[in-house]
Amino acid sequence: MYREPHLQRKSEECSDLWWAWKELWNLDIHGEETKEARKKWSECCCEMGVMISQEVKTNPRYHGIRM
Repeated sequence: MYREPHLQRKSEECSDLWWAWKELWNLDIHGEETKEARKKWSECCCEMGVMISQEVKTNPRYHGIRM
């Protein structure tokens, strides 16, 4: 769970995409539709990573935290 609503929404979007991919994977591991679903999920995760990085850089809540 994220404190920032936009990060929570993106997390839920990625989760939904993962479940859609998983259902397709259970039906046909090597199908084109399965590969496309995996690609969409992967892109969502990359976008979320960028969003988190931006949040850490710009949100005062995270200034001074050692990582």
